[in-house]
Amino acid sequence: MKTDFTVSVLAKAMNLRLQKHSAIASNLANADTPGFRPRSVSFEESLQQAVERRDTRQLGGLQARIEITDDGVPRLDGNSVSVDKQMAEMTENSTVYSATAEFLRRKLGMIKRVIE
Repeated sequence: MKTDFTVSVLAKAMNLRLQKHSAIASNLANADTPGFRPRSVSFEESLQQAVERRDTRQLGGLQARIEITDDGVPRLDGNSVSVDKQMAEMTENSTVYSATAEFLRRKLGMIKRVIE
């Protein structure tokens, strides 16, 4: 059975958001670890391109890009995690994840009603 493109996009977006959530949680857990530098997860631009092109192959192969980034100037112990920045990113990511889950729930509900 062929999967609806919108369902595939929403499912992929949720998976990528979970990866981002995991990286942010790791950053927060290591906020006091000497020498730790935070990781950032990005995928939004690649996801947008796949959606604009309606390219199911690009969507299926889409991987998040994980990079080491500094939230600011590293402290004397070499750690550069900003708890405030990471908490803001966690809040934003969680909000977008919840909205995506709601869109997926509604889309699946529409498909279910059509099938019934």
